Amino acid sequence: MNKLLSTICCTLLVCVCEAQTMRVWMKDGSERQYAVSEIESVTFSEEGTSMEQLKKEIEQFLDYWNAAMIAADTVRLGAMMDDDIILRHITGMTQTKREWLEEVASGSMKYHKIEKRNVVVTSNSDGNASVSFTSVITATIWGSYGTWTLNGNMRLVKRNGKWIRVD
Repeated sequence: MNKLLSTICCTLLVCVCEAQTMRVWMKDGSERQYAVSEIESVTFSEEGTSMEQLKKEIEQFLDYWNAAMIAADTVRLGAMMDDDIILRHITGMTQTKREWLEEVASGSMKYHKIEKRNVVVTSNSDGNASVSFTSVITATIWGSYGTWTLNGNMRLVKRNGKWIRVD
């Protein structure tokens, strides 16, 4: 498993997730296909990480987050979020973790494709991180299919060596 993650992290150029499959195009031009279930939530390095390493970890967290959204993997998404998180929809509506995961599981929120752009990672003195980014999301939300460009922000904390979304 660690070799698989190392291979993906070190040689990934482009990644597209479809249903339960992740296609990865390698630097050498070859293409590999992995089941999303093969890619576990990653345990990251210890505190005191360099800013370069922190950015790499957070980018990887976002990649796993997006893959789990596309795969509707509510178990993985749930493990990546704090239990008390409140999520805000583009309409301004808020949802608890449980409410959002139920929407994803039922298919009323189905994510087809997600591109991340303009990722900016900041760290604070307590070792936590904030990330802002732009996502281009193609989804079917409550029966409406479309592509939306959204500006996102996440606050992440490291617990037991794993990044967890708290905001």
